Amino acid sequence: MRRLLKTLRRLFVLALLAGAVFLASRTLMPRAPLAAREGPTLTAARTWGYQLQNARPDRIAAGIDLLVIDAQSQSVSLRGLSVETVERFRTRPDGQRRTVLAYLSIGEAESYRAYWWSHWAVLPPPWLGPENKQWKGNYRVRYWDPDWQRLIFDQQPSMLTRAIDLAWPQRRPYIDQIIEAGFDGVYLDRVDAYYEWQTSRPDAEASMTAFVGSISAYAKARRPGFLVVPQNAEELLNDAGYRRRIDGIAKEDLLFGADHKDNDNKPADVSASVRYLNMAKAARLPVFVVEYLGPGDKRQRAAARLHSLGFIPQFADRALKQPPELPLTEPAASPAATPPSLAVRPKG
Repeated sequence: MRRLLKTLRRLFVLALLAGAVFLASRTLMPRAPLAAREGPTLTAARTWGYQLQNARPDRIAAGIDLLVIDAQSQSVSLRGLSVETVERFRTRPDGQRRTVLAYLSIGEAESYRAYWWSHWAVLPPPWLGPENKQWKGNYRVRYWDPDWQRLIFDQQPSMLTRAIDLAWPQRRPYIDQIIEAGFDGVYLDRVDAYYEWQTSRPDAEASMTAFVGSISAYAKARRPGFLVVPQNAEELLNDAGYRRRIDGIAKEDLLFGADHKDNDNKPADVSASVRYLNMAKAARLPVFVVEYLGPGDKRQRAAARLHSLGFIPQFADRALKQPPELPLTEPAASPAATPPSLAVRPKG
């Protein structure tokens, strides 16, 4: 009889615990809104930089108005950059502020991110697609899947989710980590991943447009003034609702290097992209362009063309390992002009 009573008590306690967990999983507990963003407007930027590896605050040229860095690559623990470190990136040597955006891929999952679980290599979640053959460790995702989207942002976190946040803060949704670290905004990469799903999913484009819009709405509600800048997929600018949700647009390889060999891009492709990017300009959204070109004639030509279009250029190494360079401030008169000076580079 005693053994039976003991067993019943244990079952009762387990039932209470299960009920508590169930209740916690069903009880919503939204994350608290934060103070509005302060600092320069994105439209005030005249120069910009893009460095995803080896970035250090003391090696960013003072003249860089907008900086895009990786929120996690600096941290071995994958806990992300601290508020103090982000603030150092935001502060120029003269004490003036620059705008700092955190890089975030939303069309691919990356196995070196904090959200990644090692068992996914053998037991992948339903939203995880094949590996990108050009970028090891990057995997296509079904970005419309709610489980993937909850890794990026969670509009309705439960009490249970918030408890897990306390135990494993590095597992919080990526956007919340970025917001709480003090970044001015987010730089969304692989928005163009929808190209790869159009054959099997007719609404792939609309799903990506909606995803970016939802990210923007959540982030701006939590931190008013938070900036959202997508990279590439400029044809989405044809959607007026999309233009209203973002604060700027970035474009890689507009004039050169679509083949990753620094060749001139096809005139028809350039014209099509420019037509869409001009929609952003008409909506008073700044257009940032990165060309992966070294000093020389092609860079001079690119600088002249980009300035004439009213776009903000940056010239970088494709691996994005080097401190951003200060680009030409005026179109060059001829290819023989002196190449732009470089920001301080890491020794060795």
